[in-house]
Amino acid sequence: MLLIIDNQSAFIKKFKRQYLAEQDFDYVFFDHNQPITLSSKTKIKGIILSGGKGNPYEPLNLTSNYVAMMNFNVPILGFCLGHEIIAVGYRGRIKKLSEYHGKKEIVTITKPDDPIFKGLEKTEVSLVKRHSFFVAELPPNFESIAVSDTCDTEIIKHKTKPIYGFQAHPEVSGPDGILLVENFLKMCKIIEE
Repeated sequence: MLLIIDNQSAFIKKFKRQYLAEQDFDYVFFDHNQPITLSSKTKIKGIILSGGKGNPYEPLNLTSNYVAMMNFNVPILGFCLGHEIIAVGYRGRIKKLSEYHGKKEIVTITKPDDPIFKGLEKTEVSLVKRHSFFVAELPPNFESIAVSDTCDTEIIKHKTKPIYGFQAHPEVSGPDGILLVENFLKMCKIIEE
């Protein structure tokens, strides 16, 4: 089962309607301020932390994101705010951009052999972005695997675990974005190779 933490993201709701509703695997949504109440028999295979308003330092209650990250030893994928939560949760730092960024941007892949990019067969992808913050300092044990004009930590990955953060929103960025999300779901063994 896929666990999704919704941090008030319109994009994750669109992803649920346009993608998840068409799939035949199980998933469960929890709001960012809602306790994660799962049976001990529930087998979580992967976690998505959605985008949303604010940032990990503001008083938005993001507890369920951290509870999910620290209590399940499974692959994790963060979009936008979720990406920033991963960075802060693992002792990285975020900073505010000089101005809000709200348009599609070309993301240049610097580690094209990473499994998250399997089948993409190009080193540039156009992704939807809506953010005011960026990861300014990578956490220990993380590396940047893609860059953009806005930030050099566009996509980050844990060096030894399948934990990924995307500053952008691949979940609403068309076929290339969905390919990246599906590669993550394959790592989780939620969908077949």
